[in-house]
Amino acid sequence: MGTITVAGGGMCGLAAAMMLADDGHEVTVLERDPAPPPPDLEQAFDGWDRRSVAQFGLAHILLAGGTRILEQQVPTAFELLAGNGGYRLNLVTFLLSLQAGAEVTPDDDRFELVTGRRSTLEWALATAAADHPGVAVRRGDAIAGLTTGPSVIEGVPHVTGFRLNTGEEVVGDIAIDATGRRSPTLDWLADIGAVAPIDHNEDSGFAYYGRYFRSDDGSVPGLLGPALAPYGTFSVLTLPADNGTWSVTLYGLSDDKELRRFRDPDVHERVVRSCPLQAHWLDGEPITEMKSMAGVVDRHRRFVVDGKPCATGLLSVGDASSCTNPSLGRGITLGLKHVELLRREIARHGDDPAALALAFDEATETEMRPYHDATTALDRRRVAEMRSALAGSALEPDASLQIGELLAGAATIDPTCARAFGEVFSCMALPDEVLARPGMADHVRSFADQVSAEPPPGPGRTELMELIA
Repeated sequence: MGTITVAGGGMCGLAAAMMLADDGHEVTVLERDPAPPPPDLEQAFDGWDRRSVAQFGLAHILLAGGTRILEQQVPTAFELLAGNGGYRLNLVTFLLSLQAGAEVTPDDDRFELVTGRRSTLEWALATAAADHPGVAVRRGDAIAGLTTGPSVIEGVPHVTGFRLNTGEEVVGDIAIDATGRRSPTLDWLADIGAVAPIDHNEDSGFAYYGRYFRSDDGSVPGLLGPALAPYGTFSVLTLPADNGTWSVTLYGLSDDKELRRFRDPDVHERVVRSCPLQAHWLDGEPITEMKSMAGVVDRHRRFVVDGKPCATGLLSVGDASSCTNPSLGRGITLGLKHVELLRREIARHGDDPAALALAFDEATETEMRPYHDATTALDRRRVAEMRSALAGSALEPDASLQIGELLAGAATIDPTCARAFGEVFSCMALPDEVLARPGMADHVRSFADQVSAEPPPGPGRTELMELIA
């Protein structure tokens, strides 16, 4: 049992603080933004100043894999989410309802997700953390850098905590960086003379334009098509949220200048209305202005180089360690999976900083890196599809990704495929894991003639340009 300091009071930082406090640690969370969570979630949506979270007002979803972690390991936050209008959806039982004779089993409960707007999700965690034994959340504390102590590995700095802009030092046994996509970890490490981490960093190539809507009866639009639908040079993302709210997002290539007109609410509406499977998602009251985001980075950092930690005493978790574009909705769930892994490795090696650094790195590479790589592979493929559509040419099929697309299509007609797709969609298993099961790949391929390869109905590039104009 020890003292732990967490940089960043977002979802991963707060979840980590409460999990580690439950293991007996005293945890201090340092959050740069000064505003505490408002008393209710509507005030959180309308006025909570979370300027350090670039994507705070854009679409979010908590998948079933993340829901299970929250329910089992941070139950007070889960109860606040579920008890304050969190939207419940079981994708697998929905898919089974489309199939004649398919039966729901008790085990299918694991596929239920409870989700909400980002403000609602973070409000639940922040409200729970404020009263959580062993957790102290300090807001308005900006971090200037790291503090260090005697090295435990020769030539490797040992981090003891964080130095604030005020000059105050907040130290402990372990320091955790949960500062998200904008994490300054590389600068912090450089300032203490650490070897630079391995940093794989590339712009995903996408720009997002979206807003939230609300119904007058607490309902959300029905599912007529996939939540993420590709249409040549752009895609539509529709996600349900809490208390009769939902988001509608258009995205395309960030350098496709014509699509920057998606910022215009009238253009945004015309384009969505032209997509028959998504048009009804506009049948509500807009409750936000149009929000946009570009320069979204796919990044993975590794903090062990040539078998030696860059530093001991400091662990990076969630988006500070690895982040991808948000269109697949995996970010929060993968962040919580990484926090769960962090908790496990601290329990095993928390009294040995060198062993902890190496074990956490190995576990991250083995258990989290494959999700990052699978997501970036899909990103690159979608970028290539958009560029081909923009050029008016066809893209050669990618066999490694085609079977995943086939699985998604077969999920609507076969119970085994529905559950397998549910595992992949929910971040409970990777596609390669599912398809490696005996007979599974052949079973999925057996539906090739029954799954349409045609894109969903919607505008081609010429019609899209007319809608924009």
